Amino acid sequence: MNDKGRCRKYIRLVNDWVVPRKPTVHSRKAREALVALAASCAQEEALPPLRVLSERYDIHAATVFRILRDLVAEGIYWQSPSGRFLPVAARRKTLRGRPVCFIGREMWQWSRLYQELLAGVSEVCSTNGSPLVLLASTALVRQTGATEAPEFGSAKAQIKELEKLAVVVPRGCAGYLFDHLWSEAAMTKVKFSGGEKVQLIFGNNSHAEAVAPDYLCAAEMAADYAMQHSFAKIGLFVPFTGDPAIDHSVGLLRQVLARFSPMEMVFGAAPDRKTIRQFLDGLDLVVCPEDNVALALAEILEKGDFDRQPVLLATQGTGVIRSPHARLRLDYRRLGRAAASRLLYGTKVPSQRPTLVIPEQSM
Repeated sequence: MNDKGRCRKYIRLVNDWVVPRKPTVHSRKAREALVALAASCAQEEALPPLRVLSERYDIHAATVFRILRDLVAEGIYWQSPSGRFLPVAARRKTLRGRPVCFIGREMWQWSRLYQELLAGVSEVCSTNGSPLVLLASTALVRQTGATEAPEFGSAKAQIKELEKLAVVVPRGCAGYLFDHLWSEAAMTKVKFSGGEKVQLIFGNNSHAEAVAPDYLCAAEMAADYAMQHSFAKIGLFVPFTGDPAIDHSVGLLRQVLARFSPMEMVFGAAPDRKTIRQFLDGLDLVVCPEDNVALALAEILEKGDFDRQPVLLATQGTGVIRSPHARLRLDYRRLGRAAASRLLYGTKVPSQRPTLVIPEQSM
């Protein structure tokens, strides 16, 4: 091929694959027809194959697929585990009794947070007659104690582990719930047949829909609490790094509390009580985004002799922290119900906002 031919081929490739095209008249009409078809056809009736729709609307099958995927995102159609597209109203009946699979950490590593989450998932699965299948991975996290720094598996180890688990997943699953510790690399590389994917607590939405708390709202509530009580000296206690949800929460707290110029300490970097006590002494407020570590701080505050004892605000919201300490509370059981309902019924996930619980003496 001469240089002129190569140039023409390159231009054709650029036009076809790089430069986005506006919807053609045919594709716009096909979209309108498919929206109308969803409202008129029987709930249990699947759409004809892409090849048939391609011929009917005189557009390429890939264009039909792209339109249908957009309509799935808009809640008009639903793609079943078999790959067929059906009106979204068919989802509940089609998935009744289908298993839901949770792929996460070993059960003995479940925190109170995950206990509440899975309790909510179990409630919805029971109502739908859907078995809840638990597949455990040793590659996600190892933690010997509630306040010990956890060891997280590498992306390479996660990919290897997830490939093993994908082979033993029951057929015909209604959908999959993933532990938030699964990395983007593992979630993107390993494929699962049929069913939607939801990642609990945290995710970036590129590989699975994330059902997560409103972390920004939690950070803003912490800042509002500090401002309302005129706290001047504020400390941010970082429990550990490597957990994407904790890291995200800490990042937002840093951003929102920046106006207060907070002091910061990493729990893993100073595990001895004397150093922690020195950090706490003189603060008005200490904010901690992980409740087990916040509980350890609460014990130090209760036993310590401080010139000015700070107020503890725990923001993770599991309910472990109690009065006399301030804390945010999140309904993780409700979050689990929302995740399972998303898989089984196609319902939209409501925003999970925390509530602020303030003891009387801190008001």
